Amino acid sequence: MHIIGTSKIRFVSLQKNGSTSLRVILKGNKSIKGWYTSDQDINHRYPYKESALLDKKITFIFPLRDPLARKKSSILQKIHAKYHAVSNIKDLEKHIKNYLLKFSKYQDELNYWHCSLYTDFIKDIFKKKREIKANIIFIDLKTLSSWQLNKFICKLDPSWKDIIIPHENASTNNVFKEAVMNIITKLSQDKESGVLDWFERKNWDLANSYELLEVIKKSEYFYSPGKLIGIKNKDNSCLL
Repeated sequence: MHIIGTSKIRFVSLQKNGSTSLRVILKGNKSIKGWYTSDQDINHRYPYKESALLDKKITFIFPLRDPLARKKSSILQKIHAKYHAVSNIKDLEKHIKNYLLKFSKYQDELNYWHCSLYTDFIKDIFKKKREIKANIIFIDLKTLSSWQLNKFICKLDPSWKDIIIPHENASTNNVFKEAVMNIITKLSQDKESGVLDWFERKNWDLANSYELLEVIKKSEYFYSPGKLIGIKNKDNSCLL
């Protein structure tokens, strides 16, 4: 887990969850800082301290990505890392087939429970006496680069005025990605390949991921683009 932002506004940066876009603003803006948990690097210079959760002046923003899309993206990234140097299409198909055959059900270790801030916050909600003082809100990943979010955070911290979070994709080799997806499609359609159909939802281990996601989206802690700019329903509550 990395934290990227300013003294008042901090984004939770996780793998396959908007981290590429957040790294761009970290590298391009002197006012943006990076905090790390265990994997310190040149950009994330400051250790993350849980005491930040006790500071009511801080707002943490946690992007949420569709669980299926995140798992697929992670597996494709691993295929790219392993086989991007393979130029022969037949050899590439063989490698990908062998890689996918190991799955009895498509799964990946990526889930939000591996994020300490996420688990601390979820557990804190159910305590009689709340311990976390910082504000924590959730947004859809698609909202990360929106003008609504920019307007919202600028009200809390004007130093974000000229900072726009770009929509960046970690995949730098679209030709390779297209070739991989063509192979996965071919293997999925071939019932004798032994490979699970990539496009069948039942073949993915989503382990209640969607249930919790829906609970969060219906809660007061989830901010839609409308809620970020204060659009009200007829009952005077902010739109979810």
